[in-house]
Amino acid sequence: MSKVSLEQWKMFVAVVEAGGFAQAGEMLFKTQPTISHGIHKIEQLLGKDLFNIQGRKAILTPFGQSLLPQAKLLVSQAQHLEDQAISFNQPARQLRLAVDVLLPPTYWHAALQQVLRAYPQTNFKVQQSSLSRAAELLEDGHVDLAIGSRLPAQIISYPLTSVQLWAVVSNEHKLATSKDLKLDDLTCHRQIVISDMGLRQNTNSGWLGSTQRLSVYDAQAALAAVSSGLGYAWLPDWLISLPLKNGELSKLSLQDGGCRQVALQLGYYPTYQDDPVLQTLRDALLN
Repeated sequence: MSKVSLEQWKMFVAVVEAGGFAQAGEMLFKTQPTISHGIHKIEQLLGKDLFNIQGRKAILTPFGQSLLPQAKLLVSQAQHLEDQAISFNQPARQLRLAVDVLLPPTYWHAALQQVLRAYPQTNFKVQQSSLSRAAELLEDGHVDLAIGSRLPAQIISYPLTSVQLWAVVSNEHKLATSKDLKLDDLTCHRQIVISDMGLRQNTNSGWLGSTQRLSVYDAQAALAAVSSGLGYAWLPDWLISLPLKNGELSKLSLQDGGCRQVALQLGYYPTYQDDPVLQTLRDALLN
């Protein structure tokens, strides 16, 4: 009988791939002490150290390095076998989502990964939306679950997250050096606007006091337009953090109204409340 369990080999491979015990814990959804205990147990059973600890990093010993290829193969084969077993009685399923352009991609990417671990045969169709478009896609039956700031009535909905929008401009734009601005001071400058993708009604996000506008359909396009000096825009904090840090953008020095909060929610119709795949996605998003 094998002395080292498959779960312990998974911990060993995760520590190598993640670079440390704490990071491996996050990867496997386990605590750091659990990972440390698992690795220590392997070392006790085999009588040799697998890692040398340097600060917060776990460095493979020559012995650990010699075991790594076979350990990876073992974990990979076990995962493949598990996937086959799960999918044998599980028909392929497509899950259709509408995702607001203001939601950080990493937010829903992580949720899809959790669904795929439980239902590896799931296919996804993700449509970006803004403002009223998510509600339309849900109402028309084009998506199973929608994430947006405006969703239809008579659905099951949950508050998801709030996104901060900041008024920003390129450092090359003359507004970048202006101090104590009022909203009225922006009327003569071009505003980059994320347009409503909705087909039945068409509104726009943000304060629309400027007479000159450039309308685009996603946040990345708005960022590119602002970065090139075409105007100013209200953009989500997750999108502008790096350009701000690198000195490429500046927040407008507004006396009032320089930051807006957009509340996003997720929703689906009651007919899906017993759908295990959709419920797994919902839980992953909310947690």
